[in-house]
Amino acid sequence: MPMEFYSQLPKIELHAHLNGSLSNSTLAKLREFKYGKADAVVGCDDGFYKILNGETLSLEKCFKKFQYAHDLTDSCESLEMATRLVIKEFADDNVIYLEIRTTPRSTCNMSKREYLSTVLNVMRNMSVSHPTIMVKLLPSIDRSKGVVEAEENVALSIELDSVYPNIIAGLDLSGNPFGTKFSDFAPALQKARTHGFKLALHCGEFEDEQEVREMFVIGVDRIGHGTFISGENLEFAAKHAIPFECCLTSNVKCKTVPSYKEHHFGKLLKRNQPVCVCTDDFGVFETSLSRELEICAKTFNLSNEQVYNLQLKSVDFTFSREEEKIQLRRTLNQFKAHMIVDF
Repeated sequence: MPMEFYSQLPKIELHAHLNGSLSNSTLAKLREFKYGKADAVVGCDDGFYKILNGETLSLEKCFKKFQYAHDLTDSCESLEMATRLVIKEFADDNVIYLEIRTTPRSTCNMSKREYLSTVLNVMRNMSVSHPTIMVKLLPSIDRSKGVVEAEENVALSIELDSVYPNIIAGLDLSGNPFGTKFSDFAPALQKARTHGFKLALHCGEFEDEQEVREMFVIGVDRIGHGTFISGENLEFAAKHAIPFECCLTSNVKCKTVPSYKEHHFGKLLKRNQPVCVCTDDFGVFETSLSRELEICAKTFNLSNEQVYNLQLKSVDFTFSREEEKIQLRRTLNQFKAHMIVDF
């Protein structure tokens, strides 16, 4: 069966948000962990269970999941469980390399430092319990939270980088861009770059050619989405071989692209632009990396070999060390050598 190939293929995931990657089963487990059994919760939110059991979700309900995710991961214990389950589900989908993004946040139960340390501890421990998957962290700057929090997140990431070596691989810039100016965040991002962190920036999510140029000046190692990058900016990205992180189902469901067929992945592929297929928020949008690759292959008529080569090339785009890239390529090469499906 065609899906068997995508499921068995060793995969590289470079754009996944932690709280958006909580599957329905994980959300249910976290709900029970925090509140107990559903029938024991006084005035429990019926909407929560309707979302988990719904066949199709409206965009409004998709984003309602983020609210539930934040509510259910407001302690070190629940955050630890959530992180562990997310990594396990990626590993179960034969993802061999994973970069998770999350914005450090404080709650009444934990500080930002405790939040980030909890996630890092899980990643370090799971390298032993799940040796088939290599996991890195990209702490996020949420633009909507302002410059002060951005500076705090960069400083905290630099501090913890020495405590948890070789886990924090870079920084992410995300969040609602409207009402903010990229230039305000540039000094914090420059500080991260000076420290040695790579930058994976949500870039070109809306039409603003000047902002994209400003991001290129700072230095973008990977472009998140890049939906509206065109003209001179697209030529710049091509000249400097900057990879695009394409999240097909996320973009279609969020209506930033009209359909799968009209997704900019097709245009980038024709231009031989470096590109990787990602999930973005597999829990929110109820997908998987295997599913995204299947959609991509069917939409753009890609062969098994082309899909395999997408994963092999994605190794180059990871924020991993060179010896780790060698290991990832070896795993992919071994898969191809032993795969029964005709390439």
